[in-house]
Amino acid sequence: MKETLLPQNTRLAAVLLGFIGGALDVFCHMQYDVLVATQTGNIILLIADVQQHDLASTILRVLSILSFSAGFLFGVFVKDHRKTAYWRSYTLLPLVGCSLILPFLPNIPYLNVCLIAFATGMMMLTFTGSLIEKHPFTILMTSGNYRKMLMALYRVLQGKGDQEEFKRQAINYGLIVGSFLTGAISSAILTIGYHDFAIWLISFALIVFLTFYSYSVRKDHLQYSNL
Repeated sequence: MKETLLPQNTRLAAVLLGFIGGALDVFCHMQYDVLVATQTGNIILLIADVQQHDLASTILRVLSILSFSAGFLFGVFVKDHRKTAYWRSYTLLPLVGCSLILPFLPNIPYLNVCLIAFATGMMMLTFTGSLIEKHPFTILMTSGNYRKMLMALYRVLQGKGDQEEFKRQAINYGLIVGSFLTGAISSAILTIGYHDFAIWLISFALIVFLTFYSYSVRKDHLQYSNL
């Protein structure tokens, strides 16, 4: 009998999370010259650009790191006080709301980056430790997933061991890498043409994820078991 997957561990969930991760970082880098999901990237940029003396970019990157950290810690608080499986839906609502209203907010990069980074930190905490089927993956960034895809492909080409398992891993990690790149490319194209309104691509993906997750929890009666 095939084991039923929890909604957050399905391929659809992983693909959507990968898509959102790629789209978020490209949008924020193009609009504000800052990253919100890949915070290690912000640290590298801060160190690498130290000679440029660009105070505005430095402040934005520091604010992104601090806001992301605050959002992540707030997500820990929410998780520690969770009562039902819908807590994952609740922690995504700030990013949904922020992405929907951002095009109508005053053009204040410091404010916008803080809002997006805080909400992204909550999302990162919420789905840390996620699986695609039974394979662990990194959400919102793809370097680790890319390495795992390459390793699985190597094992497939090697022709030894559990080939079905290695093929499954290669497909799963390939889906995440592909969705990340698709989100990044789509976000870049839309940002060039529509600027702030391009973030609605992320809003749409988040709403699809929320709808799928909440419906699955209710349909399979996972409210009190999928904590």
